[in-house]
This record gives sequence, C-alpha cells and structure tokens, in this order.
Amino acid sequence: PQVQGLLEYAKSHGAIIYYDVNFRPSHRGDVMRATPNLIENLEFADIVRGSRDDFNVVYKIDDADKAYNAEISFYCKRFIYTDGENPTVVFSDGHMRKEYATPKTETVSTIGAGDNFNAGLICAMLRHDIRRADLERGLTDGEWAKLIESATAFSADCCAGIYNYVSEEFGEKHRL
Repeated sequence: PQVQGLLEYAKSHGAIIYYDVNFRPSHRGDVMRATPNLIENLEFADIVRGSRDDFNVVYKIDDADKAYNAEISFYCKRFIYTDGENPTVVFSDGHMRKEYATPKTETVSTIGAGDNFNAGLICAMLRHDIRRADLERGLTDGEWAKLIESATAFSADCCAGIYNYVSEEFGEKHRL
C-alpha cells in the first residue's frame, strides 16, 4: 500500500513512471505470488523495460512481439525489450515498432547491464528534456533513437569492465 500511494502521488505530480521488470530465474517459483504486483506495476508505468530473460521467466515468452502484444500492451503502450547483443526493440503507443542496433562490445561481464541501460535512458530523458507531455503525445523516432543510443552506450560500457557500472571516463563524457 505504501508503494502504491507513492506511485499515485508521483504520477499525479507529473513524474514519469519507468518500470524495469527485472525478474530473475532464481525467483521463478515466486511468479504466481508476484503476479498481482507485476500487473499493478505495469498499470502504473509510462514505460516498461524488460529483458528476454525476464519475459522467459515470467511468461515463458522469448520474443519481443509476443511479450508486447500478449502481456504488456493492455497495461502500458511504451515498451523496451532488451536481448543482450541483439537489437533493442521499442514499441510505442500501439503503432510504432522499431529495432535499434546494440553497440559491438568486448563483453567482460553482463552484471549491471540492465541497471546501466536504465541509467542511460534516464540520463538521455533529462538531457533532451523529455517530459510526461512528450510521452503522452508520442515520442518521435528521433527521440526514441536518442534515448536508446544513450541507454545502450551506458550498458555496453558497463559490460566492457568488471565493476558493474560505467567507467569514470565514460561518466565524464556523459555528465549532465
């Protein structure tokens, strides 16, 4: 109830609710118990992001289109599907589906890749002044491209090292 109250307050004051599904295989046995919370989170979200692994665990789906059409679109119209080195797929407002290439990276570790993807997306939203009204009118392909380019760059830089976050040099180049 406290989280729900916080989300309602945030949304009523113009916050963008970004929900990362982040459901790991070690919690596979908790899917049924967590489903009501998952659905509630999807309903609050302005943007949902999930990885192929997340949707494989929660819904036994390993395809972006199936995940969006069967499980996400009813609750949220903006969906970002990540799949490691494969293209990131974005669905927006029921009419846009676009794939964005992932930067080639010499991967050392994937720990932190999703969190850094999220940080890169949020950084780009701040940098390009993306607001709730922009989401509601529908982002252009160019706006989505800027967001995903930043998100995948953050994720790729994280994967290139062993520390689970972006390098100091990368951070300096992307300082707001």
